[in-house]
Amino acid sequence: MRILALLLILPFLSPAQPPGQIPVIVDTDAGADDLIALLWLMRQPEVRIEAVTVGQGLAHPAEGAESVLRLLEAGGLTTIPVYIGMDRPVQGTGAFPADWRAGTGKLLRDEFPAARRRPETRDAAKFLADRLMDPRRPVRILALGPLTNLGHAVALEPRTGAGLQELVWMGGALDVPGNVPDAPTAEWNAWVDPEAAERVLRGEWKVRIVPLDATNRVPIGPPILQLFEEQAREWAATVVLRLLRTEAESIRQGRYYAWDVLAAMTLTDGKIASHRMAAVAVRKRPSQRGRLVRVEGTRPNATIAVAADPALFLRKFRTLLP
Repeated sequence: MRILALLLILPFLSPAQPPGQIPVIVDTDAGADDLIALLWLMRQPEVRIEAVTVGQGLAHPAEGAESVLRLLEAGGLTTIPVYIGMDRPVQGTGAFPADWRAGTGKLLRDEFPAARRRPETRDAAKFLADRLMDPRRPVRILALGPLTNLGHAVALEPRTGAGLQELVWMGGALDVPGNVPDAPTAEWNAWVDPEAAERVLRGEWKVRIVPLDATNRVPIGPPILQLFEEQAREWAATVVLRLLRTEAESIRQGRYYAWDVLAAMTLTDGKIASHRMAAVAVRKRPSQRGRLVRVEGTRPNATIAVAADPALFLRKFRTLLP
């Protein structure tokens, strides 16, 4: 297995990542779709990944950080720091199902050897609070899971955000049903830590939300899985295929979408999703926990992706094939 992993890695090894035009910090809970989105960004020459922060969500942060480090190291990106956040929500006990977390914590363990470097010792929230106080170096954040790390950062430094050019968050559902079985109006990333989402939405940050309203337009169904089964030869496509296989049952049932990949693509292509400004808030009471709602008569605090172009998404997604 170790020999196979090395053979898969070699075609993708490259020198240190060249400077990009868009500095991005990726905040992730290291699910399969997160890792595909991260891999897609790694291959975009106009993007410079500055750091990765790993929060609680689909993976426990320490296990998720190991997955991220393996992927970055396999891609030759050995200088991007990885920070670990707390393994609990800002408030409450919301969590993804335990069996989901157990499976997510094992991603990329068979494909790649253990990373040679370790995560940074500084906590993810502390790093974000300090980094986002620097207006001389504006940066975007792509948040692909619950907003726990950013919620903790706001608690550490309420004034943080002067250095944030834009926060793009894959989360929430507005005019479509949610995807949490016991909370039909909620999306998982908002449901797990609504307090963190509320703290972010109350701030004066420039926020763009890519909710289920948009991601529902870009399903990853059996034809895409079959496409990668038939054509995945190059390193990146092989990794995508193996990650998609972990979600094969959801794909066959028509319940799998390009949640995080679509959010990543909006960083470099303004045409892939259509947007509207809105004032939004997140509900926290049990009956509506994690539901995003519009607040009428209030100044907009976010840009919402309300739709997406499935044909354009597929063209971009296919670039992961040789």
